[in-house]
Formats: sequence, C-alpha cells, structure tokens
Amino acid sequence: MKNVKLFLKSLFNNNAAIDGARKKPWYAAVIIFFVALILSLVPSTVLKLKEHGDKPFSGTTYGTQEAVTEFSEYLKTLDKNVFYVKTSKDGKKYLIANESVKFKRYNKQRKKNDFVFLYSENKNVDTNLKPYIDKETKSPTCSYFVFTPDRLDVVVLDPNDGKTIKVQFTCIDAYKKIEKDQIKKALVVGKNNTQTAQKTWENWKVLIKDFYNQTRLTVAWSTCGINAAVNGGIILIMGFMVWILTRGKNNPYRLFNIWESFKISFWCTPSPALLTLGLGFLISNFASTIFVLLLGVRVMWLTMKSLRPDGSGYAAN
Repeated sequence: MKNVKLFLKSLFNNNAAIDGARKKPWYAAVIIFFVALILSLVPSTVLKLKEHGDKPFSGTTYGTQEAVTEFSEYLKTLDKNVFYVKTSKDGKKYLIANESVKFKRYNKQRKKNDFVFLYSENKNVDTNLKPYIDKETKSPTCSYFVFTPDRLDVVVLDPNDGKTIKVQFTCIDAYKKIEKDQIKKALVVGKNNTQTAQKTWENWKVLIKDFYNQTRLTVAWSTCGINAAVNGGIILIMGFMVWILTRGKNNPYRLFNIWESFKISFWCTPSPALLTLGLGFLISNFASTIFVLLLGVRVMWLTMKSLRPDGSGYAAN
C-alpha cells in the first residue's frame, strides 16, 4: 500500500518521483518505463489502425464512384477465367488477369480519358509507375487504378483540373482478404443509373478496405515501432539531461549517478503517458508528439523545482 501511495504521489510530486527512483528497487523503474512507453503508443497506433482505404473518399469520391461502376460493368464482359483471385498452394492469393485488361473512362466535359483501370503482369511496375501510366493512357492528367498480381496502386486527381492529386495510396498484398470472384461481383444493378452507382460503390468501398488492409497493418505497426524508438530515446535523453544538470562541482545533487538519473526520468513518465492516452485521441494530429512534449515539460519542471543548485529543492541523503 505504501508503494502504491508513493507511485500515485509521484504522478504530480517531483520529490516523490525522485524518492521512488532512488529508494525503490531498480526493476520498479524499469517496469514503469515499459508500461508508460506502451501507454504513450496507444493513441497513435490505434488511430493508424483506423485509417482504412476508403477514408479518403468519406467526403467526396472525386468521380471514383462513377468510374468504378463503369469498370464493374466492363468486368462483366470479360471471360470467367480473367480477373479473379487465385489461391496458391502455399495459401498466397494473387490476381489472375492479362495485359489486355484495360478500361478507360472518357470525360465528355474535358474531352479526354479521366480515369483508367489497367492490369500489368509486371510486379515491379511500381518502380516506374508514372511513365507506365503516361505510356498506356497517352495522358498525364488522368486518375488510375493499376492492378498487378499482388498489389494495387491508386491515384485519383481532381476531376475539375485533372492535375491536383486528391487520393493516393498503394495496397501491398492487396488480395489477401479478397474472395475469388468478389471484384467481379461488385456490380449491383439498381432501378436506375444513380442507384446502380450507389450500390456498386458500397461494394467497392468494402473492396478498397480489403485491398488496403495489409498496407494499413504494415503502416500502423511500423509507425508504432518508430514512435516506440523515439519515445524510448527521449526518456533516456531526459535521464541523461538530469545527470548533466547535476554535474556542477558544488552541486548538492552531484551524488546522483547516471543510473539514478535514468530512473528519475523513468519515474517521471507515467503522468505524461496517461495524459497522452487521453489527449492523443482528442488532438489526433499531434498524437505521436504529445508524450515527447509533456515528458520534456515534466522533467524540466523537476530539475528547476527539485534539483536547484542551491539544494533547496529535494533533500538528498
């Protein structure tokens, strides 16, 4: 109970944090370090995991709804052995099509192709995607879906000027969650063209989420790893700073060794981590930086309040 009270007090009391670092077992500081680090990563990781492929189309589709509807109608004209997902013996899924699968949507207003759907057997087409698109469409101002056996590249331009990129993403291992004829079955014929487009688009939004799923997971966990390295590094830097700031020849806190300084930083992390856990979801644009800022403030507050060179802060003994 005494230890719990000390921990709770250390959330806002600097002297309590120093006491915990100096007088409690080393493993307590290490446990606090890892728990706080994990908590600090929750908002940014969860927000990344929630970024599905259809998110960029939540406001407007920039003509994508109409384009995918016409493409779905085109897919219905293809042979049954073209444009379907096959599962290999090792369980990997890939798209079966051929280079002849090309659909171009003509924009009467702009008097040119404004949307193209292409298939390339070249898995490395992404390395020279733009020249490939320019060659296939003979136009640098069109949106496109480029399918390959294992990935999908999407770029959607502003339909008004044909230049401004509104949506752009790449789907790695794009067909992992796609069933054999799921793409061809996206077309839903309604009572009129508007209803057909709306219902077909609902199916395509599901497809886009499935296409992007592996990329979403990869990005989320990569971001988590990067943030973990950054946050962990900042915690150590703050500990090193505490040690540096107490190195004065006549500084009464010179008795703190570098390991104790690191532990002080570890004991300072819970309150910034808990605040990050709450604020990260409210201020989502800064979810990955809030912890760094708050920890910096906490440690600076501790050094100025409790580790003053005149020894009037923390009673070292």
